[in-house]
Order: sequence, then structure tokens, then C-alpha cells
Amino acid sequence: MTPMASPLRVELTEPAPLLRWLERDPVSVSLGTMDPIEMWGLVAIATLARRDGTTPLQVALDVNARSCRFARAVGFENVLSPTIGQATEPGEQGRTVKLTRIQAHAPTEPLANDISRLLVPDAGFEDTRRTLYYVLNELLRNVVQHSKDALGGIVGAQLNRGGRNAEQPMVQVAVADAGIGIPTSLASRHLHLADPGAALEKALWPHISSTFDEGETGSAQNAGMGLFFISEMTKLVGGRLVIATRGASLTLQGDENFEDPHGIQEVSKSVGFPGTLVAFEMPAEADQDYDAMIETIRQRAKERTPRRAIHKWLSFDMPPPEVQRFLIRSTGVEDARAAQRYAEDYFVPRLLKRQPIALDFGGIATCTQSYVHALLYEALRLAWARKTPIYVLNTQPAVKSTLELLENYALGG
Repeated sequence: MTPMASPLRVELTEPAPLLRWLERDPVSVSLGTMDPIEMWGLVAIATLARRDGTTPLQVALDVNARSCRFARAVGFENVLSPTIGQATEPGEQGRTVKLTRIQAHAPTEPLANDISRLLVPDAGFEDTRRTLYYVLNELLRNVVQHSKDALGGIVGAQLNRGGRNAEQPMVQVAVADAGIGIPTSLASRHLHLADPGAALEKALWPHISSTFDEGETGSAQNAGMGLFFISEMTKLVGGRLVIATRGASLTLQGDENFEDPHGIQEVSKSVGFPGTLVAFEMPAEADQDYDAMIETIRQRAKERTPRRAIHKWLSFDMPPPEVQRFLIRSTGVEDARAAQRYAEDYFVPRLLKRQPIALDFGGIATCTQSYVHALLYEALRLAWARKTPIYVLNTQPAVKSTLELLENYALGG
């Protein structure tokens, strides 16, 4: 059989050629034959070329080829080695983020924060930065929590101003691993999702996870909301999302005029990726309203989440003077694990004694669903069981929407 030739162009608008070629398990490639090659393509190839893998893809970098110069500039060679793993410099501010290894069990929030700030340094596009942070943090957590790739994963990002993005600059982030894939990850809890395409489509629904059964709305560690939020963000910002995993791939194109609430989604069962690859891009300089977007996604999630609770135990009213207050501090970087430990140490003992608590979110402009879930999921269910309110103070609109969504599903199942 004649080996399949590697694709000549690697662009997110047409991901199938590279994905189909990588699925054929090629032995080697000359990167100089691919021009152009976008960041997501380098992330995909580097994931399979890590030298500490079992049968790494051999990659040759030509001296003068433009694509190879780009690969070297973003640390492609460095990330292949387990002894290096991370570039000595982060990248070029406002243009690229060098390829970086995602270490198993490592916290994801600092890396997501660094990448989003490096890629979008202009404070005038703060809402774009907040969106990227949200997307990156959820994708990195998926690698750490679900991939079962002993080598972790790889992440990279860039701002594209030329070529197909000459008229509308786009920021692109990509995360990949060579793990078990989404269908296998879901199979342990969702036996009916035997078809990879069906599993991939279901993964975009709220509260679908390998850590709890369908019909439930979360465990203490996971809400199963990451890919749902990312897919809805793609629709609302007029972006593009590609998810490729073992046996299937999905492409979602948001509405470029910011009007279509659904976007255009296609699922292919003929092409996938030897692990999981997610690439997300969005307009770099379009007007965004992060708070309004989070509220819209909250409403969509609420509509698709069973609601069985009658009482509300999150109160946004002023608490009585005797209620102990806790300041939820912002250090600029979330730490979901620390948030869960803090809740276990300070919130749970008081709620068990039916003592109300008050949480002051002053100064926190945004937080991911994963962070709020870690902080309050068990505390909120305990508040319901002990009929004890949790008061919430000084919330920004996006934070309030996130808290209200948490209450909706935490008390729903």
C-alpha cells in the first residue's frame, strides 16, 4: 500500500486532511512540505512526536522552509523532549504562545492565565481575554482529569493576522493529548454511547461526564459543563471549534454576524485523532460582552437541565449581622483544588451545625464554572439538606450568573 502523502496546507477551516493523515499512523514527516501550518497543526503533530512516547512520529525540520521557521520560533523541538518540555521564553506578546507541555496532576489555572494574558495583552479587549481564559482552563482540565495520557498533553496559541485572517484577525488556541479519547472516557458511565460520533455530540450537552451517570448533574469534582460552555461560546462569539477524538471529529462554526444562536455543526465518523485534539478560535478585535454571554449560556444550560428543587438556598440579600462572612479573594489566578479544600475546612463544618454563612465576592470580575463548582457544589447541597442559607454579596453579573447556574443543577440531581 502506498503511504498517504501528508497534507500541503494545515488550516482550521479544513482540518480533515491533517486529521485523516495522522489517523493513518504515519512514521515520519517533513514539516517543510506543509505551508501554511497553523498552531493547532503543530500541537497535533507535536503530541504524537514526543520522544518519550512509545512509537513517536519522526519529524524533520528543513532549514529554510517557512513553516519550519515558525515551528522553531514557537518551541516545537523543545516540547518533544521530556527533559525540556517547556520553552525558556513564553512567546511573543500579542502574537504567539510557545508550545507547552501539560503535566499530569498539575494545576491548570496559572497556565491558562499566562497564555490568555500573553495572547491578548491589550486591556481594551479584556472580554476576549476572559473568554480565552475560560476556554483554556476547561480544556487543560480535561487533559489532566480525563485523558489518561501518561505524558500529559500539549497546548499552544497564536494570533493570526495574515492569510485567511487578513481582514478579521483571529486568536487560536489548541490543546491535544494522546490519551483514551472522549468516547472511551464516557463509555464507563454511558453505555449507550457506543458510537464515537454520538458520544462526541453528547459531550457538548450540559452535565455529561465520565465521573457521574446521565441524569445526575455533577460530582464534587466535576460538573460536566466544560465542552458545553466552550461550544456555546463558539456560537456566541462567531468563532470556530474543532474537536477530534478516537473515531470521530466535530466542527462547529459560530455565526459571523453574531446573530445565529445555534451555529453550524458537522460531525464526521470517517476521521478522528489518536487521542483528543480541541482547537478553538475567535475574533481577536470584535466587541464582546463577556457578562452577557455567560448569562445567555446559563439560561441555555438551565433549559436543558432537569429542575427538581423547589427551594433556593443561595440568597443575594443582606445577611443578618451575626452571620459569619468569608471574603472570596482574587489573586488573579483560580485554584479549584484550594477552593474545594477551603470549603471543606470552613463552610461545611458551619453548615453541618445549621450556621448560615456569607460569601463576599467583591473584586472578582469573573470565575469559571469549574471554580465555583469546586467551591460551593457540596456546600450548597449541604445547605439544602440542613435548610441553612448561604448568603452571597458583591457579585459581578457574570459571577452571579455562574452561581445561579450552579444552584440550578446542584439541587437538581
